[in-house]
Amino acid sequence: MQTALNHLPLSAVVIDRNFKILDSTSEAAALLGKADTFLSAVEEGSRDKVKRWVKPEEEKVTLEANLVTEQGEVIPVELAVGWGNDLYGEIIIFRKDRSIDEVSGQLANLRERLSETNFELLGEKEKLEEALQENNRLSAPYIQITDGVALIPLYGDLNEDKMNVIQNNVLASSKEQSTETLLFDFTAVGSIEASGVRMLKRMFASLCYMGNEVLITGVKPDQAKRLHELDIKLHIEFIHSLKAAVRKFYE
Repeated sequence: MQTALNHLPLSAVVIDRNFKILDSTSEAAALLGKADTFLSAVEEGSRDKVKRWVKPEEEKVTLEANLVTEQGEVIPVELAVGWGNDLYGEIIIFRKDRSIDEVSGQLANLRERLSETNFELLGEKEKLEEALQENNRLSAPYIQITDGVALIPLYGDLNEDKMNVIQNNVLASSKEQSTETLLFDFTAVGSIEASGVRMLKRMFASLCYMGNEVLITGVKPDQAKRLHELDIKLHIEFIHSLKAAVRKFYE
């Protein structure tokens, strides 16, 4: 049976239900060569799929498959299949552009590289966070001056994250050393954020409730305004300089 497919400017074939090629366009003939049946031109790995979907019962279907040319080249294609009746069906063959496969491969490689990069960045982020934690801890070293007195010099800007680390370190060290008096030196402190003030209030209150005496020295005028926000109803003594504070304990 001839169906005059040659008017179609693409690869198309007409087959019967046994995959025998009844008619084809010149483009399809060039692609499939001397194959008597369409199935014989299908690459072995795609044959089960083609058998499953290319049959009258499925009426219209689109699927991907691999074809083998007369020269033995395996090419990826997309098949658009339609059955006019139980006797014959038409298959339009769309050859997939190799550049698509290349781009897909490149995208897959890029995703893999991004995944590796994200993993590396995660590792670097963890290292950075550890370094920041260590920096925050070192921003308030706990220096035991005598059995009952400890000096805690504060460094840099005081914010919630830094004060959270400082508070944990100071409370633990004070309890471990059984220190009675803690002297906080603000000489090297920069700005004090509102969140830092709240954390200072919480730390000083905890120390006072634990029975510690809290002394603060080295406060600059602009810092004094922020520290007034503490409004702690506990005894905290302010000393104008570290020198005066040290003299207090050694006179």
